[in-house]
Amino acid sequence: MVELQGKQEAVAGLIDGEVIDDSDRVAVCIRGVVNGFPARLEAFMVGFPWSVSYALETNIVENPDEDRSHYDKDQAKINFLPRIGKGFWSIASRLFLFETKGQKVHDKRLEKCMIITYDNEEPALRFVKYPGVSEILLTLHDDCHLKEMVVKTDEGIYFNQGVNFKDMDLDLCQATFKYMGELSQVLSEAF
Repeated sequence: MVELQGKQEAVAGLIDGEVIDDSDRVAVCIRGVVNGFPARLEAFMVGFPWSVSYALETNIVENPDEDRSHYDKDQAKINFLPRIGKGFWSIASRLFLFETKGQKVHDKRLEKCMIITYDNEEPALRFVKYPGVSEILLTLHDDCHLKEMVVKTDEGIYFNQGVNFKDMDLDLCQATFKYMGELSQVLSEAF
């Protein structure tokens, strides 16, 4: 237990944050700031098979119960998932309906390794085509163990990492927060 507490405090130090006792909901909850944006790391349980989740908020909603039916046409929700099959196996996995082809973003490197879906094409493509974003997305996929990422251009970024908290490396955590901070900066500039 002491080792777990030490690791939580080390992660909190990475994001100028603090360990929050939210044991009714999750085993690990750490809140802090990355690039000026509120950041959070959570883990439902600390060991296998539970993964670590990150979140960065780019737009704080003052009243979450507010009617959002006037959804801005300039906003989008973009989902990124890693592909199961590569090369020939990607064709076979789509043929046997194991995975979808995803939606086009006109970037073969991203489409080759990720399934990308969105609800509003113009802002989604603007985000993916923004200078440097595709490289960050590929790095998150290749180096940071992308399991799922959801980008809401009007709210922020949610990232699920395919590593449990107990086995998570602090350098990996720091790199993940760094890249998410860069993407959050893009959201604040472009949207």
